[in-house]
Amino acid sequence: MRRPFVYAGIFAVALATLMLEILLTRITSVIAWYHLAFFVIALAMLGMTAGAVIVFLWPRVFAAVPRRLFDSALSFALLAPPALAWTMSGPLLPVTDLMGFVALLGLGLVLALPFTLVGVTLTLALTRAGLPPGRAYGVDLLGAALGAVLVIPLLDAVDAASAVLVAGAVAALGAWAFAAARTDMPAGTGRKGQVWALGLALLWTAAAWGNATAETPLLRPAWVKGQHEDYAAHLWIGWNTHSRVTVSATASLPPMLWAAGRNTPPEQLRPIAQRILKIDGAAATAMAEYAGSDHAYLEWDVSSFAHQLRPRGPAAVIGVGGGRDVLAAARTGHTPVVGVELNAKIVGLHRGAMAEFSGIAALPGVELRADEARSFFTRDRRQYDVITMSLIDTWASTGAGAYSLSENGLYTVEGWLTFMRRLTPTGIFTVSRWYKSDSPGETGRMLALAMETLWRLGAKQPRAHLILLQQSSVATLLVSPSPFTPRDLDRMQQEAVRLGFNMVLTPRRLPAQPLLKALVEQPDSASLWAFAAGQELDLTPPSDDRPFFFNMLRPRAWLADTSEVDRQDFAFLGNLQATQTLVYATLVSVLLTLLAVLGPLWLRRGQLRSSAIDRATLAAACAYFALIGLGFMFVEIGLLSRVGVFLGHPTLALAVVLAGIILFTGIGSLVSGVVPVERPRVAWFFPLLPGLLVVLARAALGPVMDAYAGAPVATRVLLTTALIAPPALAMGLCFPLGLRLVRRARAEAPDDITPWLWGVNGACGVCASGLALGTSMAWGIQATLAIGALCYLALPICTWWLVRRG
Repeated sequence: MRRPFVYAGIFAVALATLMLEILLTRITSVIAWYHLAFFVIALAMLGMTAGAVIVFLWPRVFAAVPRRLFDSALSFALLAPPALAWTMSGPLLPVTDLMGFVALLGLGLVLALPFTLVGVTLTLALTRAGLPPGRAYGVDLLGAALGAVLVIPLLDAVDAASAVLVAGAVAALGAWAFAAARTDMPAGTGRKGQVWALGLALLWTAAAWGNATAETPLLRPAWVKGQHEDYAAHLWIGWNTHSRVTVSATASLPPMLWAAGRNTPPEQLRPIAQRILKIDGAAATAMAEYAGSDHAYLEWDVSSFAHQLRPRGPAAVIGVGGGRDVLAAARTGHTPVVGVELNAKIVGLHRGAMAEFSGIAALPGVELRADEARSFFTRDRRQYDVITMSLIDTWASTGAGAYSLSENGLYTVEGWLTFMRRLTPTGIFTVSRWYKSDSPGETGRMLALAMETLWRLGAKQPRAHLILLQQSSVATLLVSPSPFTPRDLDRMQQEAVRLGFNMVLTPRRLPAQPLLKALVEQPDSASLWAFAAGQELDLTPPSDDRPFFFNMLRPRAWLADTSEVDRQDFAFLGNLQATQTLVYATLVSVLLTLLAVLGPLWLRRGQLRSSAIDRATLAAACAYFALIGLGFMFVEIGLLSRVGVFLGHPTLALAVVLAGIILFTGIGSLVSGVVPVERPRVAWFFPLLPGLLVVLARAALGPVMDAYAGAPVATRVLLTTALIAPPALAMGLCFPLGLRLVRRARAEAPDDITPWLWGVNGACGVCASGLALGTSMAWGIQATLAIGALCYLALPICTWWLVRRG
């Protein structure tokens, strides 16, 4: 085979594969809840393991490597877009019974088919094509890294369904390269394969252009969150790597208030012209037509109450959404009003397509910033009298992973310290979350978070700095760096009575709700943590090491019987469904991994007995590739979760962290050829390098992020690269050097078990994604990184035996 074309084929197929993985995350997050997206993606990724196992079980079928490379790559390019189109054609509902689980499993198997084919392609290329392992694996990873980067501008330009077709075209170009690489056919015969591949690439490219420019695309999500979508009802649709934003047609509706006061005059609730914005079909916000109105109805919403106490001075809004919080601040007299919105698509609407309807971008003193809030306020030097963050959640999976929610970093102690430090001494940071009197989980955790933040700021009596108001199902917390004055409290009581809000907690009044009362009576931080840790729900203040504000279940409750849960307790039930889906997906992954590891060995037991390999060598090789699969994913997920907060924006995290880890791992693989692994001391000790570098990176993360949190973006990107590059480079050595050790240990049949080892590595990586998330949720991201380091530090036991056999 012509090696340059083989490398080009590997590069293109790997690029298309990672693009499809990210697009699958985005699409399933739209059609289902993010935790179901994780389950489906895990099943699909196991398809790559199945491809490796198939090559191992039927080696004679794949003896003609050049032909099978082309066949499998072309089949992958042909089937991947239809498989994802099938996913978008029907609903993906929460699993409530056995049939629901079977339906979800069936969908996962459909998605697994194209990934099985690409698993065959990459297994053959990496283990049967006669290429240097380090170079082949390095090219594979470099292609994947570029795929992670290219999907960002692609999703900004077209919708996800059209982007899938583009990925199919890239995969077809990979098949063309494999056809061009063939030298095992008569002259001219190989051109037929090239023509077929090039024709498929052109077909998918034309289909992507037609779908992206069509007024009503043929390929699009037909069901969103269990509801059939009326595409014609949308006035505008936009995609990016962390959301799908839709805008409804204009309708005359009562003002969308989170919780209107009991005394709201009927005239304030008269219908007005509005458009509804939704993120991933779940998180909704209203855009009201400005039309010169003062929008007086906003005064009666409990989430706007802070403006009654601080009606003037600079104000900031975290999460612009439809613009209601910006309007609420501007109408009371704040100037400037700085709206910080993570989603550039939403800011673009206010400045562009919806500028005339929304009107907020043209208001005097209003500034709209497309940025991540923590990153912005760390760099911003201004002081604000009010910072508002009302019911900010998207429940949208980012491209970096199905559990990487963009709002996680907003509800941590470190995040709230950043916001509080941007207030004037008497300023107010106000946060609104859902409230349920008999199960105030979110409200309780919000209070605990505020108290811990105040203690870290030096407050002696946090209660003197807190006011908690409630109306209907919403609680609004007001936090000030200074104790509220008697004048503030008199004004608060007067306005709360006038508007019709309940005063749950004030410096003059303890909560009537027992749990909240006991929480605010804690005398110090240590007592608060002890009390919060002893509750049924986890009320401990979230930190950047455990930034999971919305996941309040303890591990012992992860498998609770959902039939015994109050069906009206949506927060608890949602937590339970999300966490159980993660647990079940991980269990299924573990079971399928065991099947992938043990099943093929049992089916080929006769051939293995007749070969020279002994059980101990087989076990050492299996353990080696299982450990690097587990270790890589634990490290990757840990770094994504931790460094993503430092970089701020999920798109930037996807490009820098995910692509960076894959890129430097690929470079490490490319340079592995110069490592003299045949020397026993080198073979015994090279696996210690990634483990030790992960330990060093883990130790440096906190100090570096604290010291440079307010640095310019370019500086933070360079520091992130400096943190992830050394361990990633070292991790890249492990796979190709492991293959060389195994081949030396079995010189008489060097390629016999390597496809199986590739499958073991991939299957353990899928298992580790769920295990790493569970570890981060239960014990923190630092524990996840520590486990990843331990996986690598355990490798010398395996390499010692393989060197001994070699």
